[in-house]
Amino acid sequence: MDTRLVRFNKGDVIFKSGETSRNMYIIRTGTAKVLIEKEGRQIPITELGKGQYVGEMSFLTGVKRSATVIAETNIMANEIPPNILDDEHLGLSSWAVSIAKVLVRRIRTTTEQLGEYMIGHETPTITEAQAAAAVPLPDRSAVRQEQARRLFLKGKFTEKSIDPIKNKIRELKLKPDTILILDFSDVIDIDQAGINYIFSLIKSNDVAENRIRIENMQLIRDKVLSIQGLQNIMAKTHIPIKHVDKGELLIKQGALEHVMYVVKNGSFTISRETETGTIQLAKAESGDVIGEMSLIKEGIRSADVIADKPGTVHVLDVRDFYNNVYNVPGWFLELIRGLVQRLRNTNEMLIRFERGENLSEPLGNWNLPLGIVLDSTKPGKFALSGVLNLPNIQYLVHLLKYEMMKKRKEIILDMSKVTKIDPSARAALQDVYQKMRRMGTDIKVRAPEENVEKLFK
Repeated sequence: MDTRLVRFNKGDVIFKSGETSRNMYIIRTGTAKVLIEKEGRQIPITELGKGQYVGEMSFLTGVKRSATVIAETNIMANEIPPNILDDEHLGLSSWAVSIAKVLVRRIRTTTEQLGEYMIGHETPTITEAQAAAAVPLPDRSAVRQEQARRLFLKGKFTEKSIDPIKNKIRELKLKPDTILILDFSDVIDIDQAGINYIFSLIKSNDVAENRIRIENMQLIRDKVLSIQGLQNIMAKTHIPIKHVDKGELLIKQGALEHVMYVVKNGSFTISRETETGTIQLAKAESGDVIGEMSLIKEGIRSADVIADKPGTVHVLDVRDFYNNVYNVPGWFLELIRGLVQRLRNTNEMLIRFERGENLSEPLGNWNLPLGIVLDSTKPGKFALSGVLNLPNIQYLVHLLKYEMMKKRKEIILDMSKVTKIDPSARAALQDVYQKMRRMGTDIKVRAPEENVEKLFK
């Protein structure tokens, strides 16, 4: 992989919110602080340390930086340029990149929502001085006219956003010799209705005759390509589909499952049940991925997913997922897992704000974090990291069975980065080990503790 080692001194700004740079960094030593900007305030969101990725959102999608990152200590990091995504020799399948981009969009949306809570209100405030030149939109969106012929759009562009935009277009078109520019640079997400409206606008006479121009559509263009890419992959790989009725519970919070869904058509609401009620986290439409957290990271469902209307989803189990990403480099799978964890963290912070909790207290650790990296250069090798307990063993067994179906004669379990092994997990893992040995598969175990390795000799 083409990278270079770079150094940042304590206090250095690695990049600022709004920048168009796209390089990504993997921290080798030191820590960095991530801040989002709201109404002139810098709000700390998280800290990143050794082995974590910085700047992966712009790296993957090309959109402007959504946060400012500052070195809290001296940092050494690997710098990765975006052109590496086009390097055919690295095996970065469109499948893996598409999933990563879906996660990026959901994180951006949740982070924007979180920032609005942190400044004390859910929707952008419009003062009287701005009122004549601004149109508030629902769903934490806003349109403001900074110059006579330019509209800056911000937030989520949804079906509810279309009528206010149409009204503003009609108003400005009444002015003679006016070229109207719609600037999408601060749009963080767009739904299918919004995409359809933009496409109809692009085909209109107003655009053809240059009376309306549309600028900074990178995020919208990227989402459309991502949807098309995932749908094409689903069609080619013959992944099974499931039809869902309106009101049907597709995923139940707290369930132990190892299945992910890609929405073919329809609309779904993702929500979390808390002591104080139901909190809506996101919406999912065509091309969106649902349930990736349980498949990629762990088995326990963290939210409910309910169909808003009849729809169809592609159903991927552990075998389907790893069959499609098996040759993807380990560093990219780690990037995907990092995105999953970041989405979990922002969702959790959002829920804590909804509850009115004090966020000066750190987020609690998830009980079941387990990372699994497959080494494409050594088929049959699994590098484990995090906590190994009984639910995670059940997840791991799915992957081991898949390797046995390939008639793999040797499997290597590298547990050198496992931070904790529960007693129940040791017993279950030893049972799996004995069964696979009896079936002719040789398992080699590398563990952080000698007494654990002795269990498998």
